[in-house]
Amino acid sequence: MHRLSRLAEKVFVVLTLFFSTTALIPTLLEKEDTVGLTQDPYTPILFMGVYIVTFFLIIQRWKSFVYVAQKDIWLWLLIGIALASMLWTVAPDITPRRSVLLLGTTVFGVYLATRYSLREQLQLLAWTFGLIIILSFVFAIALPSYGLMSFQEGGIHAGTWRGVMTHKNILGRIIDISAIVFLLLSFKNSGLQRKYRWVTWTGFILSAILIILSTSKTAIVVFLTLTAIVPLYRIWRSRYTQVVPLTIAVILVLGSAATLLLDNLPIIANALGKDLTLTGRTDIWTIMLELISERPLFGYGFNSIWQSWDNEVTAYLWNSLEWECPYGHNGFMDLLAELGISGLIVFSISYVAACIRGILWLRITRTAEGLWPLMYLSFLLIYNITESSLLATNSIFWILYVSIVFSMAVEYEQAKRYSYVSAMIDEDESVKDNMRID
Repeated sequence: MHRLSRLAEKVFVVLTLFFSTTALIPTLLEKEDTVGLTQDPYTPILFMGVYIVTFFLIIQRWKSFVYVAQKDIWLWLLIGIALASMLWTVAPDITPRRSVLLLGTTVFGVYLATRYSLREQLQLLAWTFGLIIILSFVFAIALPSYGLMSFQEGGIHAGTWRGVMTHKNILGRIIDISAIVFLLLSFKNSGLQRKYRWVTWTGFILSAILIILSTSKTAIVVFLTLTAIVPLYRIWRSRYTQVVPLTIAVILVLGSAATLLLDNLPIIANALGKDLTLTGRTDIWTIMLELISERPLFGYGFNSIWQSWDNEVTAYLWNSLEWECPYGHNGFMDLLAELGISGLIVFSISYVAACIRGILWLRITRTAEGLWPLMYLSFLLIYNITESSLLATNSIFWILYVSIVFSMAVEYEQAKRYSYVSAMIDEDESVKDNMRID
């Protein structure tokens, strides 16, 4: 019975992670004759159920949960600011509900860190992304009316793959994480048995194929960047005498490549089908900065900006831009607009602390999961330059950030304690050996 309950719990986690990618339900609900974004009444209800189940699972291990939850004060402070923004939000009908859901999303991330190690989390993610990959191929090939882009954005992307996601760019963003997860699990020190390693390589290859079929240029660039970063992070585990020259060499190569790109930027932009305003993003950011300057300290309230014409702030932005922009195309800019400088500073402190801890964790481990935190943090930073995937409710991006922050704090502390005990044992054995010699 105990084994069955553990299996059921893992199935619950995998399904929660699956739906937190926005897979399947919004895609099935989407209709061509709908004006604006299709409303999804089912996902919020589904996640309320998820958080209720999570609450009962936490009760069973409440002491462990409390122990893990106190490991990062900055993240809870950020959630506190989001909840407090109910007091000054310009969207009083939306912010309270979304703030509570954000708290639930955060609690689920902490539960994940409490219940599963980073290695186990990688394995659960592999099951999640494996399900997404299989269904995406099935939808695109057998159900093309769902699996391919058609009427979206006026049909300009018709025929490109979107799988079980509502847009090709969302598919590319999700599968970028999938590729990294399967790549890390394919390493010899991933803890996976050798006879199953072909499965992880298959997952990595299929992830790469899906990224290409999505035709998301951002996803392709991020995939190539992250894949190139993996060996650099692995080098950081070496002695500093090896790290310094190799890091300098990498910086020189990247600097030269960046110079080459900047010198030929107009040609490259034209070849990629983009303009030098990053497809209008700089226009969005300029207008957002004007708006932010009016309420710089605490912003306009969590999830209060990009809503509908009934929202005065959204109406101002859409009138200024002359189109219904769905989000700010920059996670840090959206965070600044919603929670102000205070929210951005608190998140930045949490993120930098996580990066520092990720480097320390990388240095004391030799396993695949030792690379995972830095890889994900790199993904989060790169993607949020031109997209918005930071503080979000019911979102796998926020769940993974929370679980990584708390998992690293706990596992790094355990690793240091283990190293200390091992050193004490070695010292004790050395003393005994010397006494025998004497």
